Amino acid sequence: MAQHFQFELYRINIVDTDPMFPDFGQRIRSDEQILAVLQKVTSSDFDLTQETKKAEYKWSVREFTDYGQIPGRGRVASVVLAKSTLKKDGMIVTDERIISGTSDSFPPLASMMMLFFDMDRHLVAAEYHGELSQNKIWKSSFLKILLNAAYKMQMSSSLLLEEVPEKHEIVKLFRSFERLTRLKVYLRLPNPELSRYTKSIYEDLENGSIREYLQDMKNPGGLSKNEQARPFASVALAEEGYKSGEVLFEGIKEGRFTKVRSSEEAARGKLEILKDYVRGISANAKAKEAQQVLSAITAEIDRLHPKED
Repeated sequence: MAQHFQFELYRINIVDTDPMFPDFGQRIRSDEQILAVLQKVTSSDFDLTQETKKAEYKWSVREFTDYGQIPGRGRVASVVLAKSTLKKDGMIVTDERIISGTSDSFPPLASMMMLFFDMDRHLVAAEYHGELSQNKIWKSSFLKILLNAAYKMQMSSSLLLEEVPEKHEIVKLFRSFERLTRLKVYLRLPNPELSRYTKSIYEDLENGSIREYLQDMKNPGGLSKNEQARPFASVALAEEGYKSGEVLFEGIKEGRFTKVRSSEEAARGKLEILKDYVRGISANAKAKEAQQVLSAITAEIDRLHPKED
């Protein structure tokens, strides 16, 4: 049965590597460098093999497409991530009987998903695929491929994808406490999206040449919930996806001491466009139909995660 295109929303985070050799290679800082890495990973040199107890798989990135400037938006690009089944243990039917064994296939069958990179907002619409999206193995495999490609290009940075939560989920948690006594969050320096809430903390990090910042704020009497104060700015930055992992809240909520961790599930969007139709737009990237699909994707991104003033 034909299915509509669904995607999960992620933030692009630039993370510097090689702390033992800080002068090795270039740091990723520009959109052009990000796109260069995305183009590089489509080489079969970076295919990644994954072995489990009963199967062997191969992860591959192919079909980098640069759609150029989308009217009213900015630059959008896409890649295809595929998981091929090389070998799998199971029951095999022979002419005489059914036996347990290992099945090989060549060329191997593959499951695929598309990732659209909205360079204007540094957000990624990763196609939701029932098989590939269940345990997020696709994300860890994709990030390993990105790391290997960046290293091959003599880059001392790589790209990470961080889940962007449902609209205002983290801020709602922050505001739900009558008295918030602890807030723990691991922040990354944002690039390029800022709001009036996050500008001050960004400037502090930038002035201090800080790329990553682990904050563990405590006050038994309660942290400030003023929107101009540091706790709210940190929460707002985390909600934008410039973080690593979950956010920890502790304090008094509904009259009781409560400990809550933010969800690590990504917001999910849906287009009233068939999945196969979306997958076909890279074949003619400059066509009017492709531009319309990309406009629909970016509009759904903005609905899921509105851009703050």
